Amino acid sequence: MCDLFALSASRSHTAAASLPLFAVRGRANVHGWGIGFFRNSVPVVEKSGEKVFQDGRLHGSFERLARVVNSPIIVAHIRYKSSGQVDECHAHPFILDFWGQSWIFAHNGKAPAIEPYLSRHQPVLEAGSDSARTLEFLRDFFQDAAPRRARVPFIQILREALSRLLQEYPGEYNFLLANGRVLWAFTNHRQFLLLKGSSKLEEALLLTTIDEGLSPENWKRITARPGSAGKILLIAGGDLLHLEDLILAS
Repeated sequence: MCDLFALSASRSHTAAASLPLFAVRGRANVHGWGIGFFRNSVPVVEKSGEKVFQDGRLHGSFERLARVVNSPIIVAHIRYKSSGQVDECHAHPFILDFWGQSWIFAHNGKAPAIEPYLSRHQPVLEAGSDSARTLEFLRDFFQDAAPRRARVPFIQILREALSRLLQEYPGEYNFLLANGRVLWAFTNHRQFLLLKGSSKLEEALLLTTIDEGLSPENWKRITARPGSAGKILLIAGGDLLHLEDLILAS
């Protein structure tokens, strides 16, 4: 199963300590990797279809990026293929624009029901995977809801989008969605582990799906409670601002 990583801070930050640990602990995922970040508020993604860790060493480009990326939000993904091909195109993260902003998206899960989804908006992502279709679905929902943007908060539209997604295309979803100022996360399987103010890694807020976390510290485990459809997180700067269970209408 793929693994996710995010760093969020109130100012531009590196992840030179935590990103290599993330790669080493997620090395069983052998079908590619990617790192997304923001340069002057513009999203940048560098990725590869190659293994992130091989012959006892990190991929050279991943190692270099871990040292030099400097951004208020950093999103990383190590892929284990559940759909689509093994190549750079299918590696995460992906980028799409909606509501006048550019968003970086990375997904961990398995949702074959959404693979036939056909977007109503352009552009569409080249990758032929459930993850690419999930981002297109979310983009389309927000675009269609744009007339309500002035009076309805983002989180309400996100709740509606996730409810529709799970009802029409049931599956396992675990994703990160960032626009350079805020980081949204959702999970309805596995978990996120969260750490703020690490004494061993970066002092920013760190989030990962790696089961044991990335350091021997008190990582907070976040999972959907029984009876809910998933957990929604909102992170800005170095703080977890909002945490709620998604409840589907009966």
